[in-house]
Amino acid sequence: MMRAWSIAWLCVAGGCRPEAIAEASRAPVGVVAVDALLRAPADPERVIVDVRPADAYAGGHIPGALHLDVKQLRAEVDGVPEQLAPRAAIEAAMAGLGVELGDEVVVVDERSSPPAARVVWTLRWFGHAADKVRMLDGGHAAWVAAGGTQTSEVPTVAVGEGPRLGEEQRRLGVDAAWIAARLQDPAVLLLDVRSDDEWKAGRIPGAWHVPWQSAVTEDGRLEELPTLRELYARALERETVVVYCKSGMRASLTWLVLQVLGHADARLYDGSWNEWGARPDLPKEK
Repeated sequence: MMRAWSIAWLCVAGGCRPEAIAEASRAPVGVVAVDALLRAPADPERVIVDVRPADAYAGGHIPGALHLDVKQLRAEVDGVPEQLAPRAAIEAAMAGLGVELGDEVVVVDERSSPPAARVVWTLRWFGHAADKVRMLDGGHAAWVAAGGTQTSEVPTVAVGEGPRLGEEQRRLGVDAAWIAARLQDPAVLLLDVRSDDEWKAGRIPGAWHVPWQSAVTEDGRLEELPTLRELYARALERETVVVYCKSGMRASLTWLVLQVLGHADARLYDGSWNEWGARPDLPKEK
């Protein structure tokens, strides 16, 4: 079955019939389905970024895909580990992939995953457009299952002279001070996506709990849109949703799901529990 985001991708990549364009106008951003990528015409401005382990990439990847170690995008900042790396580090990583502002970027993990979503969030933070950066739904496993070809050939990086990053989109994230000032704000929902055990051990006061895996099927794809809407119904009712986990990685996947669902103001707390849990000046609850 072709999902809504399949139709949207095809319209962007290759044109559509009027009725398909109408459907695409209602379709979510953030992900692309395998069937859509298989049908999309070749495009030199499309960069496929494979974030699986290096040995998995070497063993076979989507033709044209380039490998990225997501650790390149993260760093310790002000004593908090695994935060968004400085702009220069992100720019260097994108230069290594040949990614320029305005390129189509498809991020591939073995399945729909936090690391793939983290790359999407990072590029969005640095000004890449919402309709240009997507995660491959179901990942490499779905590509293979659909009959997609693989190669072990590492492509040559196309080095251009255009800008790699744009203006920082700070509305996509929040810090601890922002949250602390809004703990009683009824328009803001804090969404904790950690495991049950982590949740029970301590959390930000008032946070709602939905483990990130709830959005992913057993075969590694995102759940269908009606299921996701029901799962996150409470979040969709709030003006602003702030997603957190331990380090901001797992929360990236839930943030991406909220993008798919069309939430207008979903934000990531990058410091997450690594920061909040370590600070004695911030309130906690169990």
